[in-house]
Amino acid sequence: MADVTELRCWPSCIDALDWSQDGIIALASDERVELLFPNTVTFDRDQDVAQWQHIPLQVPWFTNEELPTKEPAPLPNYSIGEEISSSAPIAIAWSPPGLAKHRRCALAALTANLVLSIWSADGKPKEGSSWDRRLIVNNALAEYFMSNATDESSHITPSLCEKMRLRTRIRAFAWAPALSNAVPLSTLGSRVSYGQHMVAVCNDDNQLALVVVDSPTSTYGTDRTWNAEVLTHVALTPDSESIFSQPSCFEDMMKQQKHISHVSWSPWLIRGDWYHSIIVYAINDDVRARVVTYSHDSVGLGDEVVYHNIEMRSSGPIKWSPTINDGVLTLALFSAAGLVYLKISSSDASIIEQTTHDLDGRWDPVTGAIWDTVQQLEPHLHFSSLLSTIQNPTVVLEATSTHLKTVDTPYWREQIQNSAVLFSAKNDLKGNTKMKVWGLATSPLGDFIATCHSVHPSDMIEYGSPNDRRGTVAVSALRRYRQIRQSFPARDVSAEGVIFTVKKLMENTVEDSDQLPAFVEEMVRKLVQTYGPVEVSVGSNEICSPTFDSDDLCVLVKEFKQTALLNSESLKDRYTVLASQACDSNSGNNLEKTLIAYRLATSLQGLPDTLCKTSFSTEIRAHHDHMISLIETLLALEDAEPEDAEDANKVVELELAASTVDKCDFCTAAIPFTGLKSASCTNGHQFPRCGLSFLAIQAPDITKYCGICSTPFLSEEFVMAQEMKDGPLSAEAHVKADEEMASQENITLVQVSVNGDEAEKVDDEIDDAVAEQERRKLPTTLARVLFLACDVCIYCGGKFVG
Repeated sequence: MADVTELRCWPSCIDALDWSQDGIIALASDERVELLFPNTVTFDRDQDVAQWQHIPLQVPWFTNEELPTKEPAPLPNYSIGEEISSSAPIAIAWSPPGLAKHRRCALAALTANLVLSIWSADGKPKEGSSWDRRLIVNNALAEYFMSNATDESSHITPSLCEKMRLRTRIRAFAWAPALSNAVPLSTLGSRVSYGQHMVAVCNDDNQLALVVVDSPTSTYGTDRTWNAEVLTHVALTPDSESIFSQPSCFEDMMKQQKHISHVSWSPWLIRGDWYHSIIVYAINDDVRARVVTYSHDSVGLGDEVVYHNIEMRSSGPIKWSPTINDGVLTLALFSAAGLVYLKISSSDASIIEQTTHDLDGRWDPVTGAIWDTVQQLEPHLHFSSLLSTIQNPTVVLEATSTHLKTVDTPYWREQIQNSAVLFSAKNDLKGNTKMKVWGLATSPLGDFIATCHSVHPSDMIEYGSPNDRRGTVAVSALRRYRQIRQSFPARDVSAEGVIFTVKKLMENTVEDSDQLPAFVEEMVRKLVQTYGPVEVSVGSNEICSPTFDSDDLCVLVKEFKQTALLNSESLKDRYTVLASQACDSNSGNNLEKTLIAYRLATSLQGLPDTLCKTSFSTEIRAHHDHMISLIETLLALEDAEPEDAEDANKVVELELAASTVDKCDFCTAAIPFTGLKSASCTNGHQFPRCGLSFLAIQAPDITKYCGICSTPFLSEEFVMAQEMKDGPLSAEAHVKADEEMASQENITLVQVSVNGDEAEKVDDEIDDAVAEQERRKLPTTLARVLFLACDVCIYCGGKFVG
């Protein structure tokens, strides 16, 4: 796999790189955000396939509907970013998995006009047209502060209009990490529970707000649109020396405390039924922290704790270590004076231990920092600075029990140095080059690091058009491959992250194709050892066995996931399919897939018959019954004596002929159930079968596929349409939708006099309202439980595409 790709752009900000759990690298540049897919190839390495795929997102572009034109602000509240900026990205971050369609990650992008947008793909992440802006978080702030907090005073302006302007600007943000659990609740992307997706945002009026983001995926399809809601907010109290009601000179304006410059959210801990974490944020003269508590959609913020004498207004970043040791969190703050390394109590956010380390006297900003805690006795902190990364010796620090010490030069810095040498030789610069490093990011498993850098001449003025700009993203291993091969990290990971690491190991440690079977077996053994079966807690943190006696859809989905997806036999077969796909995409693994499907159908029999409330669910149950019958008949044939084989074959043929549970949409001929992958009617029309329902897929645009093994499945939209068509709610929903439309317009439909176009628009709005009512009142059915529980491919764990 190629480790380097070149882009026709320069990054637009520091910390410009982020790597999602789905395996997508995002890079912020002046005119767009580049999405990078480090593609992989099979062992023969003879395929003519692009090693990297690039997709540009036009993040700076806004329509008038998305962002109406604003009136110029008065001088005290004037912002160059909001007023005249080109809206270039100034910060990007991927959300935890589970928010976007097919349980993927969404991308948050903060632009220079102080607007925070949420982007996601509509099912096809490798197609640029599938990506779109789903939400603008500023609108949630405007709605919240207009209705709930208009009476709060401001140290900056007394005007209500200007207070609203300041409070809807976003200066910094941070995603809340995925909610942890007392016991592991995920296995290669098959999370039993995803929890709420929250983001902390800081505005221009010294306020910190916690916002929950929901999507159609996170709400199990009950909402058709994305939405954001402010859960709570807190206003910090500036020091008296930084309060200026009427700043009279430039010095006063620079001293004035107006906004939080950095914010970072720690990993979660569990205490009883409550989740605990810490939010740290930086203001002009110090750093402050608050304990965050969360349980069942209820969130609280503790008292403010001040970390004195740490100035980060023009510095940064702030990075939490992902590991927690006995309730103690680790925090790295890159201040103007150097690195501040803190051990913080998770109970009250107080400092337990503080260590400082000089950063070689560098004056340029730190542009990226990542923690390496995998297979390390002591955590390692890698960091880069904008101009002096290759000049200064310190780029990795090891945190021992007593102090911080410099570690040997890592390979990723050597890779950057080689790039500078190559640029100098190519342009005959005789070593007069200047290297800018824009960010660092780690792979989903934490064993590889991505760097972004650009090279420039240092003894002349660099001139050229924007088309001549070049930036480079490089991927390198954090340790030797034999060390990576020893084990996988015990953390929440996706199949996409695992397959990236397995492919890299195969390319760099397997020398001959004859060694592949042994390599696959080794990978499967280590995957089973690290990501074994999990126990599910339906209540708080109690381990329980599924009973399927609840009417709650979420509980049924969790219980069915445990029995159907997370049992030990299916996990081993799934890891075998995944490892085989990583090493040889042509491997069939028919036996493993058949056994997985058989266990799925057997688990489905445990669901109560009362869930078959629609004809679609009844049809799925019938197909699963026939699949079980087919497998059991074939097993009986396998065990039959040779003299009974002929009679057994006749029995099988008769049973297959009688197993007609579907008809061809083209000729109405019967479609016997003869296999799990494909279906064929008696007249020869062939169709693929859905990997979950085993129904024949007989129409276009109703299919999604596994992004790894390409198994076809019926799409969520088709399943929802079938359930809505069969449901008994249409009339009631239509009446309620009519009432809501009339109340919104404050008139009755009879009194409205409209022309033809307006009447058609009203009818469309009523139809949308009807669909929304039906969607919100959909009953809990077998089909919904099946497709919501199997939110990743049951055969390899890959996420869906389409």
